[in-house]
Amino acid sequence: MTTDSLRGMPPSRQSVGARYGLAVAFACATVFVVVVTALSGDARYAASGDSFPGTVTSLSYVLLRFTASLAGAITVGSLTYGMMCTRFSRAGRVGPEGYAALLTAGRSSLIWLAAALVLIPVSAADATGIGIGDAVTRGVIFDLIPPNEAPKAWMVSAVAAAVVAIGVRWTLNWVVMAVSGFVAAIGVLPAWVVGNAGQGPNHDIATSAVIIAVLALSVWTGSTTSLWSHRRRVTGSGNSDPDVAVAMSRQSIVAACCAVLVTALSIVLMIILLPAGSVFSTSYGRLAVAGAAVLLPAAMYLGKDVLRKRSGEVRPQLNRAAVQLVGLIVLWAIVTLMAVLPAPAFFTSPATVYDVLLGFEPPGVPSLGQFATFWRFDFVTGGAAVVLIALYGWAVLRLRRRGDHWPIGRTISWMVGCLALLVATSSGVGAYGSAMFGVHMGVHMTLNMFVPVLLVLGGPVTLALRALPPAREDGMPGPREWIVWVVHSPLMRVLSNPAVAVGLFVLSLYAVYFSPLFDELVRYHWGHELMNIHFIVTGYLYYWVIIGIDPGPKRLPHLGRLALLFAVMPFHAFFGIAVMTMDRIIGGTFYRYLDLPWVHDLAGDQRFGGGLAWASSEVPLVLVVVALVSQWARQDRRTEVREDRLADSGTDDELAAYNAMLAQLSRTRK
Repeated sequence: MTTDSLRGMPPSRQSVGARYGLAVAFACATVFVVVVTALSGDARYAASGDSFPGTVTSLSYVLLRFTASLAGAITVGSLTYGMMCTRFSRAGRVGPEGYAALLTAGRSSLIWLAAALVLIPVSAADATGIGIGDAVTRGVIFDLIPPNEAPKAWMVSAVAAAVVAIGVRWTLNWVVMAVSGFVAAIGVLPAWVVGNAGQGPNHDIATSAVIIAVLALSVWTGSTTSLWSHRRRVTGSGNSDPDVAVAMSRQSIVAACCAVLVTALSIVLMIILLPAGSVFSTSYGRLAVAGAAVLLPAAMYLGKDVLRKRSGEVRPQLNRAAVQLVGLIVLWAIVTLMAVLPAPAFFTSPATVYDVLLGFEPPGVPSLGQFATFWRFDFVTGGAAVVLIALYGWAVLRLRRRGDHWPIGRTISWMVGCLALLVATSSGVGAYGSAMFGVHMGVHMTLNMFVPVLLVLGGPVTLALRALPPAREDGMPGPREWIVWVVHSPLMRVLSNPAVAVGLFVLSLYAVYFSPLFDELVRYHWGHELMNIHFIVTGYLYYWVIIGIDPGPKRLPHLGRLALLFAVMPFHAFFGIAVMTMDRIIGGTFYRYLDLPWVHDLAGDQRFGGGLAWASSEVPLVLVVVALVSQWARQDRRTEVREDRLADSGTDDELAAYNAMLAQLSRTRK
């Protein structure tokens, strides 16, 4: 049935037709997955040298993975739609359509949770070549899990799905919805970062690319699902909704950005995982061609939808959303089938130990020249640095065009901080940091103590609040309102509490390096991503408490902040000394397997890293003290000016307060 023929239908018939069309699309995608998996038989296991676990286990694993991936995507995207494309009260309370998005996320998260829980033993059986029935009969199903990464990944997904299912059941608040969306976004990633993208040559670049691609595809899928459901309710009831045009406009922008990211990063992944000669000669390559045949028309169809901007035509827009959803469901089926096949790039040439552990071969002894020229772009942190530079520059230009002033020092601080983030994670510094403990510690100190200071001094929240326009009195809340809700939320009051900020900043340092956690994380590129993000976030929270200029919860007096700053110094000094003097090699198993020819003494490299951690706090400390004293002096000058102005006008705040107190005492005695 064509789009034009649907336009002439009554609203109820069109709604029913679209609903059944999506159900048919899901059924067809499921059948497609079953048929392709059944026809492949044991071919995918033979290609990788694994044992065939049986048809039931193989089919169960692929179908459950498809279901969990799609349900997780709908959860993430529905929460995104609820946050960005629905109406909230001025206090951040959810409206009817936001509640509908929460219901969608809640239902899909339950499906996601059930599929992830079943996938824990099924993925273990699939990876080890033991049928589910045999494993259950022999009572060894959970004995198969520890050596395998896939079951661990589905454990993380199951925990995230459970948290989201509980959170969305009880929340009617924007901030809680945002936190639930963040947890859901984390939960959809594990199965993909331990798959093809996390293995073999160039897996460092592929891992960061697949993280952004999966998140973008999830947001695109789930937000389109919620928009389709929103407009279906409006069209089916025959009533008009004044917010639907705004919702369509915002969702189209979000979906268009996601489509661009998915398309671009899919090309990057295929360049890494699919050699040119394997495009049509392998099942993986043919599936990639089929995926491109689905993705590109869907993206072009979305672009046509955005360019038209005919927000008043609800029924045609409804059909276009349904067509997009059909394509996205099929795309998830294709992506799932590609995920369970070994990538052809793994068979083109024998993998070296560097390919397995790092994804690349270091070009030689680290030097300033290598640091400057050997770049491995990180799409997560490096991409974030580029985006943050662009957004900050746009906001500053917006203020200047309006005739408002923004301090040049803040702009320089932000830009230098973002450039430092880019260099520390995407240049040779970041590349060698994943291979050598000493360089890794330099990256850690940069991301934890230098970059956050510069970013905090940039005042991004203040700039955003000045540059972004407020929502109209009767309009849908926008980015400015979202920022205000987050800054003044109970969660931010907890995180910005000095005790919490200091605890996260100091205690997590010891928890990462003096426990088996670092030994586990250093083996994987996603582990490095997680550590980098952790370093930046904890450092930003701590320095925001000390020298933050952005609005937020009540802070300590300047003298208290200075004392808090110096109170943390001994903990960092002791950490560096402990690293230099300890007998155990941190991450020793990984570094021994890597066996870099120029690292002859792992203990010496660790002593260098500990010394770097001990000494590197001085430069950030000087910056923080100068910034804090300058802020203190400016506040004193403002106080003096205010007091002088009051004195010149013949008023005295202290005298007035004293007189008010006396008057109050006299009234109470009567």
